[in-house]
Amino acid sequence: MITRGTLFLFIQFIPFILSANQLLQLANHGRSAYQIRISSDASALTKHAADEFQRLFEMRAGVSLPLVTGTSASDKEVVIREGSTGLLETERTLGQDGFVIKVEKNRLIIDGGGGKGILYGVYSFFEKYLGYRCYEPQVLTYPKRRRIVLPATLYDVQQPQNSYRNVFYHVAKDPFYRDWHKLDQMQPDWGLWVHTFSTFIPAGKYFATHPEYFALVDGKRRGFQDDPHLQAQLCLSNREVRQLIVEKLSNFIRENPYAEYWSVSQNDTYAHSGYECTCEECAKIDSITGSPSGSLVTFVNDIAKQFPNHVISTLAYRYSRRPPQHLNLDSNVNIMLCTIECDRQRPIATDSLSADFRKDFEGWGKLTDNIIMWDYVVQFSNLYAPFPNLRTLQPNIQYFNSHGVHVHFQQGNITSGGEFAELRPYLIAKLLWDPEVDISREMTDFLNGYYGKAGRYIDKYIQSMHNLLDESNIRLTIYGAPEDHLSGFLSTEALQHYGQLFDRAERKVASDAELLERVKIARMPLTYALLEIAKKTGVPDGPHFLKVGDSRWRKESLVRQLEEFYSLCNKKRIPYLKENAVPPLSYYMDMKAFLMGDTTLPSDSVVIE
Repeated sequence: MITRGTLFLFIQFIPFILSANQLLQLANHGRSAYQIRISSDASALTKHAADEFQRLFEMRAGVSLPLVTGTSASDKEVVIREGSTGLLETERTLGQDGFVIKVEKNRLIIDGGGGKGILYGVYSFFEKYLGYRCYEPQVLTYPKRRRIVLPATLYDVQQPQNSYRNVFYHVAKDPFYRDWHKLDQMQPDWGLWVHTFSTFIPAGKYFATHPEYFALVDGKRRGFQDDPHLQAQLCLSNREVRQLIVEKLSNFIRENPYAEYWSVSQNDTYAHSGYECTCEECAKIDSITGSPSGSLVTFVNDIAKQFPNHVISTLAYRYSRRPPQHLNLDSNVNIMLCTIECDRQRPIATDSLSADFRKDFEGWGKLTDNIIMWDYVVQFSNLYAPFPNLRTLQPNIQYFNSHGVHVHFQQGNITSGGEFAELRPYLIAKLLWDPEVDISREMTDFLNGYYGKAGRYIDKYIQSMHNLLDESNIRLTIYGAPEDHLSGFLSTEALQHYGQLFDRAERKVASDAELLERVKIARMPLTYALLEIAKKTGVPDGPHFLKVGDSRWRKESLVRQLEEFYSLCNKKRIPYLKENAVPPLSYYMDMKAFLMGDTTLPSDSVVIE
């Protein structure tokens, strides 16, 4: 296994392996004979890529390479270019976002084939060959060395396995982080993004005067679901509904003509069935096609015919997940297929409980190759709970790819914070670019780089959690809770073991305030699990102790952990501990009252908007 340290050693000792004429020396102790060259008509993206090369190179080499335009005046150049000009015949299949990094004589050439390939090529050069790492938006690291040499035989062609790579995590909101990790975002490609029936026809505006626009459920038209925050579905056989959506979508497209994807999709729901329309006409279509997706796809096909130059996307989600029979999809209809019901303790491809999902997934694949995979990688009901799903990330992406799906939306925690909110998106980004990457090596590299000498103990914590989850055979779901795993990876014995590992981790980095804080943040889910288990299963055992199972925990110790947890939430400006719910302040107050009967506001209390 080549770790980051051994890679640096290899680069450092290249001079002892290759002869002088086999090396390209870009810099040596603050000096360089090289310049950066772009064409006189270079695009804004190419100029940005060249500026980034100049900025990043100076950080490590201590020298700013001149940036020139036009024709070559020197053979010692870093050439930044994009497009087919200059590419070899074998390189002209780079496609969207691909790039080439190569040495030709005395020149280093970075060539992008399209999309953001040229920028990705620059960032990949600094990451792969000069040892830079971007762990989170404000953490960019690089080795402190002044001599930069490259093998004269360097030739690296990269193309993404997946054409769309959206990692829905807070860190990916940052433009630099997003581009460094070769990630996409919704804009500018998407005009409307999912659950849009309520956008087109809001119940608050239309239900009172046009109840027939809305789904017939149990013999009654419904404007809202049992949860009043969720609007009910539409009646998809109603021609006025169709016409109204066509008119409104036309207006949206007129206002944003460059967006390619427009979602015409069902409202969100917690139910697997019960809110789709059961009027005579909708029920007839669903009966013929064998699924509630039948009336949905029929409806979306009709919409898509009106907009042949745009992609009309709809959800295969909850009650509409099963593909329809005897029905074709129009060529510009996209299916966004969701894995929301799947467990996370085993890969989807081999989990017996995911058999129905596999059947539906592969069924959609027989109807269309225009599928976006919406996968879920966090526990929504407890964003700070330990969630050992890291071993399923790679096999799941590989499974989707093996069935021809190369467009991914990986939903994590879009608000700040959460369990391993730096590690998980980092790994997913690597996998979306190259599903065959050595993910174990990537994780080790991250843990050692981001946590320093504490990394090995956090790795032991991660591996121990996963091993105990595997042994327990207890389901890991995105709507679970810590107490679900009391007899598994969150048993009293396991929690004590994890605590000991974090104690060692903290001692290893005690002299480095920044690393120590990162370790404490990584420990927050363990604290949260301990507090949740105490709250859900503990009983008073006197004024100073709480009895949980066969163990007794000192309340004052739990309060100290709660206070540190709350303090870190404030420092990192964490808005919620559950999906869009439970602000840290309310959690602190409830937990403090449970443990000590104390309802006094903490002195450092803040409200995160």
